[in-house]
Amino acid sequence: MNVAAMHGELELVRWLHEHRHEGCTRDAMDHAAACGYLAVVEWLHANRREGCTKKAMNRAASNVHLDVVRFLHEHRREGCTSDGIYGAALHGHLEVVQWLFRHRSEGHVGVALRAAAQNGHLPVVEWLYEIVSKQRRGESGIREAASLADEAGHVVVSIYLQKQTKRRRLQ
Repeated sequence: MNVAAMHGELELVRWLHEHRHEGCTRDAMDHAAACGYLAVVEWLHANRREGCTKKAMNRAASNVHLDVVRFLHEHRREGCTSDGIYGAALHGHLEVVQWLFRHRSEGHVGVALRAAAQNGHLPVVEWLYEIVSKQRRGESGIREAASLADEAGHVVVSIYLQKQTKRRRLQ
């Protein structure tokens, strides 16, 4: 059942549930969530008791499956870890980063900013900058993000962060 769930095979998951006794583990929902198979996640939630781990929401966020993240948030209690917002920022998923920031308390936006900067995701960097710049110790994280972007060859991101830091100091 774990493998069927991981591949989004809902009919097979149902058949196995009805005709076999082996069941599944929390990996079934974790993998289905990571791969974006919302129908499988919903069915497992409604029909099985194994549940999932925090990996389900973390991986769904990293893989830009916002519908799955929302479902898990609304129907499950496991939540996520800082890996959720980190993974979304690392892969440039602005909408997921914004949603996690607004609805979940896990995660550190400074770490997410550095991940987005290092991978050249300017829209995510711009959005996270507005949050990090208001934090008491935000400036050092912004400088580090600019340095990481520069080292990774993301000059536009590095220049953006450097300009914002200079502009902020002049205010």
